[in-house]
Amino acid sequence: MGGNTGAGESKALIEVPNGSDTRFTGHAAQENQYIQEYIDALSVRVPAVLAAGQVVAGEVPQPPPAFQPREVLLDSLGADGPGVSVVRVLTGMLGVGKTHVAAAYARSCIDASWRLVGWVNAANTTKALNGLAVVAARLGIGEPDASLEDIAALVRDRLEADGERCLVVFDNVTDLDGLRRFLPAAGKAQVVITSTGTGPANIGKPVPVDVFSEEEALAFLAQRTSRASADGASEVARELGCLPLALAQAATVIAAQQLDYRTYLNRLRSVPVQEHLLQAEDEQPYPPRVAGAVMLALDCTAGNMTGLSTLLIDVVSLLSTEGVPRPLLYAAGPVGAVSGPVTRRWRSRRRQGEAGGSAPEQLDMALDRLAGASLVTLSGAGSTVLGPPLIMRLARERRAHDGSLAVLGASTCGLLSAVTRLLDQPRHNRLAARDIIQQVMALSEHLAPYLHADDTEVARELLSLRGWALWCMNELGESAAQAVRYGEPLTEDCERVLGDTHSGTLAARNNLASAYRDAGRLDEAIPLYERTLADCERVLGDTHPGTLATRDNLASAYRDAGRLDGAIPLYERTLADCERVLGDTHPGALAARSNLASAYRDAGRLGQAIPLYERILADREQTLGDTHPGTMANRNNLALAYRAAGRLDQAIPLLERTLADREQTLGDTHPGTMANRNNLALAYRAAGRLDQAISLLERTFADCERVLGDAHPGTVATRNNLVSAYQAAGHASGGRSG
Repeated sequence: MGGNTGAGESKALIEVPNGSDTRFTGHAAQENQYIQEYIDALSVRVPAVLAAGQVVAGEVPQPPPAFQPREVLLDSLGADGPGVSVVRVLTGMLGVGKTHVAAAYARSCIDASWRLVGWVNAANTTKALNGLAVVAARLGIGEPDASLEDIAALVRDRLEADGERCLVVFDNVTDLDGLRRFLPAAGKAQVVITSTGTGPANIGKPVPVDVFSEEEALAFLAQRTSRASADGASEVARELGCLPLALAQAATVIAAQQLDYRTYLNRLRSVPVQEHLLQAEDEQPYPPRVAGAVMLALDCTAGNMTGLSTLLIDVVSLLSTEGVPRPLLYAAGPVGAVSGPVTRRWRSRRRQGEAGGSAPEQLDMALDRLAGASLVTLSGAGSTVLGPPLIMRLARERRAHDGSLAVLGASTCGLLSAVTRLLDQPRHNRLAARDIIQQVMALSEHLAPYLHADDTEVARELLSLRGWALWCMNELGESAAQAVRYGEPLTEDCERVLGDTHSGTLAARNNLASAYRDAGRLDEAIPLYERTLADCERVLGDTHPGTLATRDNLASAYRDAGRLDGAIPLYERTLADCERVLGDTHPGALAARSNLASAYRDAGRLGQAIPLYERILADREQTLGDTHPGTMANRNNLALAYRAAGRLDQAIPLLERTLADREQTLGDTHPGTMANRNNLALAYRAAGRLDQAISLLERTFADCERVLGDAHPGTVATRNNLVSAYQAAGHASGGRSG
């Protein structure tokens, strides 16, 4: 755990310019306000200091109107009671109410003051990891710079070791086998999974969720419609296959339009059965009238609230299944980035004084109406809007069928582009960055089946957003494997749509190479960097920022591969160009100087490395301040160079100062703090101050074991350093480490 602990080495990733601004006009200040509220809301979702007591993580859905408890299912989830490790898998087709059953159980655990209730959207592995990262943050475990996989493993380990009266729900799981490694294998925690698939038989106890019985269906319709006469209710229920979600849509229309059951049934049967809607998937055929019931409900809400209900459904249908925060919908609404006939009519009425209330009030009313109609679900606090997958799928298919999906998609691209421009460095707000990445990925996934012409405007705007998402993944550094999986098809799409030498293609290729490098796949990273650099030099010129970034990245890949003879000349050239083009104190020049100094140090050229490090530290202290992470990293690197040169009288004070600063700003058990403590201990040992070295190493080893685990490379390195120090002091090997 010694050596470079964060030298501020730059990957110099090229950020792709985001999409068109043409739709983000007219009310920019107010739009920016709502977008900033969205970003800020995510940044404060996890408090810095956790209150003692119950922890609730994630967005547990509110109960829908006239929710049928289905006590038998709830009893099956809690049959073993708290204190028994159990995994239950709620299975069934979309629309049978699996999520609402799981949410009812989660709410009962909250009411019973369980220690932890976590709600994780697990529609894919990335979403599951993001949700577990929120659980970890609420529990106060894990470090900001850790990979998502490591954070998920920490949550699993905590549940295995201390899981009594703890529940985690994984909702909408599509890959049960892939989720297995994140589930507790022992202990007393409880896990509930909802999935349309049956999955591996040994992952947990299956709990099939079927459609309503006819008795349940009739009770539901009676409660939702408040109709005294049940004449025709049985026929409606049978026509819709007693599917709970479809019955909710029927009840919405019956109640809103004051219809009797037979009149509704006639209207339902008059809706043309459109074969393109709700194609059977996974051998789960839906009753033929389900799509018609949803269409009638959507049309029923379309004529109210000046069409805002329709606009909101359309936008939510294109965004993440994890949910859409309200402020993002405010920005998308009548004063926001999404334009079209609905918002133009709304703006016209506002100008004429016909629509009362502020924009958020109007949208809140529309959202309440949609939730009351079971067309959307609100989170427990109402801060997030969740779209039932079946309804969202129908909403997209309807827009694709009427030819308006491309316009809606382009407008939503404009909204997300505006969001990305207001987000500061992703590492400064990981929750917001993760959420925006998920929104971009969802938009791309939802539009992809309908984009038949690659050269359309929306296809190009999506490429721009996807490029930003890849850059952001690399900046966060939480999962190189995810970045590679995302970057490979993106790069192929850029090459096909934009051409080999388009700036977006060069950026995608550069960022994919960086993902390969982070994943340790240098044999793939280096050729891709070399190809991209040659294209950048030819198309952009030798001193274009993109060229400088790619050259610096190639040098770093060479250095990682031990090819210092190739890395150092590239670093030297990049630094000279950065100083000439950007200026001596530009962040790019500082990063290039730091990278060159580290390469000199690795090559044993300390006489060249130390003056560079000294200059960098002076610049960092002047521009960033004494306790900025970049300043502390450079101070540490200078100290390590002094130590390597045998200048311990200069190395030790710098390491002591950096350790004190890191303990104060990052905390005692941050990986950077522990690495710094380890480095100081090695300097003490080199100076013959073995008692101080052993004391620091013992403390660091204990912290590493507790925070990182026995097998973490940092723990292993610290253990080896401690054993070596014991031997140097004449102690029995490992005797004082326990």
